[in-house]
Amino acid sequence: MKKFFVMMSAALLVCAAGCGTTRSVAASAAVSAKAARTADSFVVLDWKNRSLGEEAAPAWILAAARGDWRVFKADWPVTPGKILKLGVAQNARQNVAMTIADVQYAAQLANQLKQHVLTRAGISLGNDGEFDAVNDAATKTMVALAGQERLTDFWQKVETTGDNGRKMVVYNYYVVYACDESIWDQLVAKYLLDVSGQLPEKKTQQTIAAMFKEIDAATKNERPQSEAQFKQEITARQNALESGGMSAAAQREAYRSGDPVKAAAASTTNADKDYIAALSALANQ
Repeated sequence: MKKFFVMMSAALLVCAAGCGTTRSVAASAAVSAKAARTADSFVVLDWKNRSLGEEAAPAWILAAARGDWRVFKADWPVTPGKILKLGVAQNARQNVAMTIADVQYAAQLANQLKQHVLTRAGISLGNDGEFDAVNDAATKTMVALAGQERLTDFWQKVETTGDNGRKMVVYNYYVVYACDESIWDQLVAKYLLDVSGQLPEKKTQQTIAAMFKEIDAATKNERPQSEAQFKQEITARQNALESGGMSAAAQREAYRSGDPVKAAAASTTNADKDYIAALSALANQ
C-alpha cells in the first residue's frame, strides 16, 4: 500500500499525487451489477481499477460515509487506534475532483466539529446573542491539520441527468485519511481554542472550552448511521441548499433540537453543493 503523509496548515494542502491501493483480483472479481443500473438520475460509466476487477461501488465507501469503518478495515490493514475520515468531492474533471477531495477534507472536518459545537452550545447557552456569537466564530474557524496519513482513494465516472433531461459527465472522488488519536485530540483542542478565542464573553469562552471531552469522544468514535438515516440527512441538506439556507432563528432551533439531521441541514452552505451531490450519488447506488 502506498501511503502519503500530508502536512496541512489551516489553509490546507493540495495533494497532487494519487494513491492507489488494490486488493487482490480474486477478492473483487465480480464486477458490481450496480454499474449498469441507472438510479433515476445517473449511471456509473467507469471507475478506478475497473480492468482489475474492482467493483463499481466498493461496499466500504458507503459504509465509511455513514461512519462505519468495519468493512474498510476488513480489506485494508489499519494500525489499531487510528482515526479514519473520508474526503469527498465531485467535479467534471477527474484530477480536479481529486484535488478538491483533498482540499475539502479539512473543511468537512471543520463542518463536523461545528455541528457538535453548535448542538451543545444550543443546549447549554440560553441567550440567543451568545449562541449567535458562537455560530459566527465556528463558521469562521478552519481546522489546522498535521500528521494526516492518506491511505487510499477511489473514483467513479458518472453520467447524470437533470430534471430538464440534460446529461452531464462528472467524477465522484473519495479519499481516506487516518491519524493517531493523540493528533486528533490536538486537532479538536486547537479548533475549540480558536473558536473560544473569538468570543467576547469569558463565560461563553469557558462553556466552549469545557466541551472538549464530549466533542473529542463523539468525533473519534462516530455512531454509524443506517442507510435510511444517511439518505434522510442528504435530503435535508439538499433541501437547505434549494431553499437558500436557514435564518439565524431557524439555525438556533435546529441545533437546540439535538437532531443530527436538522443540525446537518443548519450547517449546510453553497460551498457544500458538490460534496452533497457526490454523497447523494453514493447513497443511491
